[in-house]
Amino acid sequence: MGNTYVDKKGYPRFKNSGKPVHRVVAENKIGRPLREHEVVHHKDGDKTNFRRENLRVTSRSYHSKLHSRYSY
Repeated sequence: MGNTYVDKKGYPRFKNSGKPVHRVVAENKIGRPLREHEVVHHKDGDKTNFRRENLRVTSRSYHSKLHSRYSY
């Protein structure tokens, strides 16, 4: 995607808005903006894989539990 760049944490972002691609894709998937307590989990652990089926919207606390349970 020519209209994106990868930030220092490894996440693709849109050049025009600076928004992380995975967050925009997840918002489109669920049909609303993410709430303050929500984050997007990459099921396969790949920050550059922002396919809809690879993304899951979770609470921050549940996301922390997921990452403490699995190591990529």
